[in-house]
Amino acid sequence: MADVDKTLFLDYNMNDAFDWSDQEMPVRDAIWDYFMEQNSHDTMKTEEQMKPFMTESEADIRKFVEDNLKTADAK
Repeated sequence: MADVDKTLFLDYNMNDAFDWSDQEMPVRDAIWDYFMEQNSHDTMKTEEQMKPFMTESEADIRKFVEDNLKTADAK
């Protein structure tokens, strides 16, 4: 049986997951917003872009966020 109490890294708030962020939204939402901005708010395309994050490791997600969202968050 799966461990139901285990919280996915995607569900941590940005400010809890990254010391440079003051956003209280989940990591998942921050990545979603990033993709929506990048592809002219195409929901279907964003959904496809989000799928790999559901199985990626915390380290891979952290790297993506650091590389793509850190600068945007610092503004």
